[in-house]
Amino acid sequence: MNIKQTPIWYGEYKDFIESAIDKYLDTYLALPMTPPLEAYKDALKYAFHGWKKLRAILALEFYLQLSWKNLSDIRFDDDIIRLCIAIESVHAYSLVHDDLPCMDNDELRRGEPTVWKKYWEYTAVLVWDTLNTLCFENISDMKHSERSQKISKLLAHAVWFYGMIGGQVEDIFYEKNIWDLDVDILRNLHAKKTGKLIEASILTGVILSWQTANIDVYWDFGKKLWLAFQIKDDILDVEGTAEETGKSVGWEKKGFVYLLWIDASKKILHDLINDCKKIAKSLGSSKIDFIIEYVENRKK
Repeated sequence: MNIKQTPIWYGEYKDFIESAIDKYLDTYLALPMTPPLEAYKDALKYAFHGWKKLRAILALEFYLQLSWKNLSDIRFDDDIIRLCIAIESVHAYSLVHDDLPCMDNDELRRGEPTVWKKYWEYTAVLVWDTLNTLCFENISDMKHSERSQKISKLLAHAVWFYGMIGGQVEDIFYEKNIWDLDVDILRNLHAKKTGKLIEASILTGVILSWQTANIDVYWDFGKKLWLAFQIKDDILDVEGTAEETGKSVGWEKKGFVYLLWIDASKKILHDLINDCKKIAKSLGSSKIDFIIEYVENRKK
């Protein structure tokens, strides 16, 4: 499949998730507010704007595939909607967080100013605080407490010491201590910073479907997919442009390409993609097949 020809279903899934987020925020923030809070509301919505929604789409498709449901069967108050909003809350806040001047100091994201650049740094800090809180409030509102508890633990684990926060601590350290970095450390770093949330997105979708017999297989799929995603990200930092990627690019000294060089990185990416395709055959989902090809061939 040509990656330039994004299938109709991906747009439908993305629009569906974005509509659910907008509806949730409009409902959640419906009370009359002071002018400063109205402006802050705009910053919250801006933080959600424009992402590919890949993680939420993974959760949604694994849920639909394993529960034998169609998108048209899903209602706004279903737990899968709460899960998608929770996942995108975490993902959006992680990007707002990473872009801050005290972190990666990025001014460009998705081709537009980052949240701190557009709304000031203090607003960005408060936005990521709010989005983290919104994630777990959505999970706590799920109808099935047993699944809610498991999902809450998985997403919390994806965020804290052994997840994105731990990965960010290591990322900042090795920014200043680049000569102490090797491939194993880099892989473990990104397993926390990038991998845990992608794995959790897949696993939580599986948990909601109740079809958990092969959950270890789907977990293995998630591990391979996130590593492919990260290596592709590092390749784009070298071969991509700001116009294509929608963010700042440059030779990433903490990246796989820096440590392994471009040809070896592409070979690992190719092998990971093939492994993902083999695992995905058991699902029989053309949508998962497209996501794998998207990760391999994306330009941004």
